[in-house]
Amino acid sequence: MKYSSLLLLLLCSVFSPLYSQKYTGDSWSKVKSKGSGTLTIVYYDQAGLIQNVNGKMKGVCVDILSDFAEYVKTKHGANLTLNYAGQEQEFSSFLKIAQTTPNILGVTNTSITEERKKIMKFSPPYMTTQLVLLTNQQAPTLAKLEDLSKTFNGFTAEVITGSTHVKYVDKIKKQYYPTLNVVYATSSESVIKHLTSNAKVFSILDFTEYVGVVRKKLPVKRHDIDLGNAEELGFIMAKQTDWDEVWNEFLTTDYRKSVRYKKIIADNLGSTFLNLVR
Repeated sequence: MKYSSLLLLLLCSVFSPLYSQKYTGDSWSKVKSKGSGTLTIVYYDQAGLIQNVNGKMKGVCVDILSDFAEYVKTKHGANLTLNYAGQEQEFSSFLKIAQTTPNILGVTNTSITEERKKIMKFSPPYMTTQLVLLTNQQAPTLAKLEDLSKTFNGFTAEVITGSTHVKYVDKIKKQYYPTLNVVYATSSESVIKHLTSNAKVFSILDFTEYVGVVRKKLPVKRHDIDLGNAEELGFIMAKQTDWDEVWNEFLTTDYRKSVRYKKIIADNLGSTFLNLVR
């Protein structure tokens, strides 16, 4: 037992620096004063938003980040290198790393909430998106939430651990389906995989996650149900960072109204999504 603990301590000491080095970046104050530096990015794969496609980063967030680097160059005269340092497979791990690692940027479809603001910083919203209710193509169509327990009798709800969807499913369970069985997944990929293979599962996901379903022509359908207010999505940072200062300068309402921004949405999500993803 003594030797096992010693070995574990030794392994941690060896791998911990390697892990931390993977997610090490410059502060904004350093970049601004030196005139150059690196913005390190950790991301959680999301179709249309941020993906590594044949070795090249693509998506709405990638294009916005490129515009951000250009803004830093033009406005502040600093050369900013964007370092896509790593992809996290689990959403909860992604959140934790971005929350606890100074001077890195967490990029995916993270909803901005008051609860999360207590433990991390957000950029201004880069997009507003609706929540959608999804099932297998073979599932009966849900007309309204009041019919949930009848239409989806015997169904299981599956949601992503750490997501805002957990609270929402808990709310509709309490209000419409007290006996509903709820299970938790580590990623949207896992949820969608189960939706494609099980006609007795439903989930609530961001509209942006539905984009991947449409593109892959998966046997998953969206139910025309009003799930309430849209959610604002933002990039996330640790409380210790100062990068929020320049993000507040760049990511303005005017930018999101620009022709350039609309082109980014159309190019990455398709023109038909322009009126649904704002």
